[in-house]
Amino acid sequence: MKRLATAAIAVCLSLCAWADDDWPERLVKIEELQPLTHLQIAVPRVRAAGDVTRPAVLKAHVDREGAVRRVMLLQTCGSPAHDEASLHAMRKMKFAPPLIDGQPADVSLVVPLHLPKPKYPYKSLLDKGL
Repeated sequence: MKRLATAAIAVCLSLCAWADDDWPERLVKIEELQPLTHLQIAVPRVRAAGDVTRPAVLKAHVDREGAVRRVMLLQTCGSPAHDEASLHAMRKMKFAPPLIDGQPADVSLVVPLHLPKPKYPYKSLLDKGL
């Protein structure tokens, strides 16, 4: 059983490494792209568990047509709900086609998102003594 678990972990790690290699090589900053839509992050108040302690850092694959093909979280902001909302918002973004040497090209975008602290701090039922 232990060998099977070890093999499963090895397969998962190799798939993760393979998936990471499939990103476009050209890395750009947000300032190098022209957003066509606004980044709209919505976190339901009932799900806003955790504290926002630092920027969420996302990596996005922007294709040659300006569509976001996939997104991954490189650094959590400290709140799982805010992280998920950031990923969802980035997936919906649209950019003008990225140009490399005057030609449309797929690029990888790395962007830190400085999220505001929630207006209403998360209080679980345990915090309330229930």
